[in-house]
Amino acid sequence: MSVLNRRALMSGLTSLSLLPALPAFARTAQHWTPSWYAAPEPSGNKAQIEDLTLRQIVRLSAGGSAVRIRLSNAYGDTPLRIDELRVAKRVDGARIDPQSDRAATFNGQTGVTIPPGAYVLSDPIALTVEAHADLALSLYVKGPAALTTLHEIQRGALYVTGGRETAAAELPVARTDIGIGNAFPWMSGVEVVTARTQALVAFGDSITDGFGITPDQGKPWPDQFSERLSAANIPLSVVNAGISGNRLLNHGTWARFGTGALARFDRDVLAQPNVAAVVLLIGINDLGHAAGPDSAGYAPLEALKMGLTQIAARAQAHGIRVYAATLTPFKGTTFKDYYADEKETRRVALNAWIRQSDVFDGVFDFDKALDDPARPGWLLKAYDVKDGLHPNDAGAAKMAQSIPLDAFNWARKS
Repeated sequence: MSVLNRRALMSGLTSLSLLPALPAFARTAQHWTPSWYAAPEPSGNKAQIEDLTLRQIVRLSAGGSAVRIRLSNAYGDTPLRIDELRVAKRVDGARIDPQSDRAATFNGQTGVTIPPGAYVLSDPIALTVEAHADLALSLYVKGPAALTTLHEIQRGALYVTGGRETAAAELPVARTDIGIGNAFPWMSGVEVVTARTQALVAFGDSITDGFGITPDQGKPWPDQFSERLSAANIPLSVVNAGISGNRLLNHGTWARFGTGALARFDRDVLAQPNVAAVVLLIGINDLGHAAGPDSAGYAPLEALKMGLTQIAARAQAHGIRVYAATLTPFKGTTFKDYYADEKETRRVALNAWIRQSDVFDGVFDFDKALDDPARPGWLLKAYDVKDGLHPNDAGAAKMAQSIPLDAFNWARKS
C-alpha cells in the first residue's frame, strides 16, 4: 500500500472513531413485531387541548423484551408537539406499577414534534411485557394541540388530567371528555421485540374494530382470537386494524369513518414490520352506506370483487398470506336505509364468490358462524348488540372460535 493510500485509510479510521457511539439497541438487529394497533382516522372537528396528560390503556397481543411506541399525525395539517411520553404496566383503572415506569425518547429526546401527515417511532424502551397484558401510555401535551388524528373506537380506556402527570402512579382523573367523544388521539401502535413471533393483521370495519363490544376487557374478535392462538402455542400476534364505518372502495361517508380500505392498506398493513398474514372482513358498509361525495352510488358486486382481489394481490406480493372472511348478516338492522333486499342479494353473491374463489389463501365463514338458522340473513339474537348488524361479546367470541387453527400450521413451523 502506498504512503498516500495508507494516510487516507488512517484518516478515514480517525474520522469514524470521532462519530458518536450508537445506542446498543440501534447497533443490534431486533425482531420487531406489532403487538397493538389503532388505525389513524381524521377527527372531522377543530377541537384542541393544552396542558393535559392523557393516559391511554392498550391491551397487547404479544409479549416481548422491549417496546417502542408509534405516534401518528396522519391527518394533521400543522406540526404536532408531544412534550413527554411514558410507558408503564397497568395495575388497574388509571393506576400503574411505578417500578415498570419508563420514559420514552425520540432520538434521545424526551419530546418530539411530528410533521403534518407523518408518524414517528420512539426509541426502543427496555421493558419486558407479557402477552395479553395492559400497558399504560401516558403523554403530556403543553399545547395547544389540534386533535385532528384519532381512533374512534375506544377498545381500552382513556384517562385525562390537567398538568404534567405522566409519571403519576395513581392518575388524578379530572375529566374524560376532551372534545372528541369516545375516541383517543395520536396513539397508533406498540411494537415489541420477540424471538420469532410474526403478526396477523385483522383488517376491516366496525365489526372488527369492536363497535358495541364491552370496552377494556379484550372482547373484540381479534383479541379473543389472539388468546386462542397463544393457548395453541401458535406464535402470531393479532393486531386490530379495523375502522368503524370503513368501506373497501371509497372513503367513509363522514370523516371518522376513515380513509377507504384500498387507500389505507399500505399504511395499516404493508408498512408494519413482520406481518405474515391478514384477515379481510370488509365490504358491508359499501353495501349499506349511502353514496358519499367521493362515490357515485352503492358499490357494484364486481367492484367489491375487484377491491378484495387487489388487496390480496398487494399482500401476496409482499409474502403475506391473505384470508378472506364472509360478510356477516344484516337483515333487520336498525340503521336507516342501510338494508335492502337488493343489497342482501349482493352480499349473498359476494360471500358465494369468496367461498369459491382461488384468490385467497383461506376463507373464514363468519356469515355462517353468526347467521340465524331459523331466519337466514339475520344475525342470531344471542349474538346481536340489538342493532341487527354488530355482533356483541358473545358474537365476537363465536367469530374467534369459528376460525380453524390448522389454517396457521405454517406459523408453527416458521
